[in-house]
Amino acid sequence: MPRSRIMSTSLDRRRLLGGLTGSAALLGLSACGVSESSDDKKDKKAGGGGDTRSLKTDNGTVKVPRTPERVVVTDNYAALMLIELGLTPVGVPDGTAVPALMPKKDYERLKDVKTIGAAGSPNSQAIANLKPDLIIDQFYKAKTEPLRDIAPVAYFNWGNSGALWHEQVAKVARAVGREDRLTELKEQYETRLKEVKSTYRKKIATSTWAPLSGGPSGKFFLGTPLVTVMREVGLKIGAGIPADEAGFLTKSYEEIDVLDDCTALIYPVQFDGKPTPTTQELLGQKLWKKVPAVKAGRAFTSRHFLMPNYTFAIGAVDEIEGMLKKL
Repeated sequence: MPRSRIMSTSLDRRRLLGGLTGSAALLGLSACGVSESSDDKKDKKAGGGGDTRSLKTDNGTVKVPRTPERVVVTDNYAALMLIELGLTPVGVPDGTAVPALMPKKDYERLKDVKTIGAAGSPNSQAIANLKPDLIIDQFYKAKTEPLRDIAPVAYFNWGNSGALWHEQVAKVARAVGREDRLTELKEQYETRLKEVKSTYRKKIATSTWAPLSGGPSGKFFLGTPLVTVMREVGLKIGAGIPADEAGFLTKSYEEIDVLDDCTALIYPVQFDGKPTPTTQELLGQKLWKKVPAVKAGRAFTSRHFLMPNYTFAIGAVDEIEGMLKKL
């Protein structure tokens, strides 16, 4: 897959999917002694009976259960990754389950899951009450490290590591021992890519694209992790978006002519079909309506603008196929 990257500014855009979390009380490990080592304690928290394995994370090697069953996640991306792998988390951040922000089947699985506190502030007591055997974190290392006295914490840095969405999905699948499920999903995704690339070869070769969304204070964002999928379909990306980026570039409305080289544009809508307020503001601008692709009716919507898992990626390929049909 291309080495397009997720820039740190993508953190702001996670709000399209829901809440985040962070903060806890420091629960110190016991001092050294002959009765029980800290490693022994970790093994017990990771499933007991020595039924553990070593998992390489971005915060060192951690002992985790071979097959975790009670997993708490500190961000909504990880919640959707687990859902796709057939494992419903026992704890998620406040605001994760919002029907307008995810497929109905995912909302149905997450709507009754216990919450663990506000974005960026995980509540240690709420997490402890859920008796997790694993905690997965992708954004809040300093906030979740103290939680290791409740359960093993698997930290996979996504916030500023430059990792690709599918790399993060693979790490989460490995953490919960469900890599076989991931293999099936990856094959489905690659099959859809081949079908679309073959069927629409000519249109793909003769068009230029850009994904964008509204931003605050008279600005808009160019790019999204969707760019990774667009490139894998074979689409040429215009508007000056760097070839090695999958994040966001900030532009003012006055710079909207950067879109003039594009045959087609993609902007996000929620799963209820409505744009977010900042994108709706962009769509109402006179300058937007003068963009060549917009005037030609080639500004398309996507419900899969962000990439938390392969289900979203497959959905994005389906949407792109529908757009190619209209060119």
